[in-house]
Amino acid sequence: MKIEFTEEASADLDACIGYIRLRNPRAALELLDQVFHVIDALADREFEGPESVLTTGERVRSWPVPPLRIYYEREGDDLLRVLRVYHQARRPLTG
Repeated sequence: MKIEFTEEASADLDACIGYIRLRNPRAALELLDQVFHVIDALADREFEGPESVLTTGERVRSWPVPPLRIYYEREGDDLLRVLRVYHQARRPLTG
């Protein structure tokens, strides 16, 4: 299955990992590994996150990788699109 990141998801992940890296480089690498491990597992359909509705009205699924939450959608059996990698302490994306 192909995995695609939106610009927002890439920017989210870069900002979070960059922030953590300044304070604790090892923790940043460990979190990044966890995020990619979960994304690979989602792509392999090892598990599926609950469906929710974004404040924009879009239906998506999500999965936690504390302190982050991965928001994603599928296009058929061929594509997992990562929409956001959002810090859970921020204002929720779901309504």
